[in-house]
Amino acid sequence: MTYNWMFSSLDIYPTSKGEKDVLYQIHWTLQGDDGLGHTGSVYGSVTCGYEAGDPFVPFADLTKSDIEGWTTTALGGVRVGELKADIDAQIAQQVTPTTVSVRTMPWA
Repeated sequence: MTYNWMFSSLDIYPTSKGEKDVLYQIHWTLQGDDGLGHTGSVYGSVTCGYEAGDPFVPFADLTKSDIEGWTTTALGGVRVGELKADIDAQIAQQVTPTTVSVRTMPWA
């Protein structure tokens, strides 16, 4: 199983605590792929904060790795594990469905 973090948008304060373009919200999607054509995903957002005096990374210098690290730290290891388990369950449902939607009506 391969998991990939994607980020659809980042919310910033134009100015905050003496800095410009201060990130405060990360909108994320975690996607899983079993390599056999089955995928699943979960999405959400996390809040991050900046306090004056803390190390500051200018917005233009942020990397995907920075954002992924802050996201997983904010969520915590247990929650990330739960999200991956949810994706695994979505994929298991695709591989071995426990329900099926029928689009052809028996009277048609």
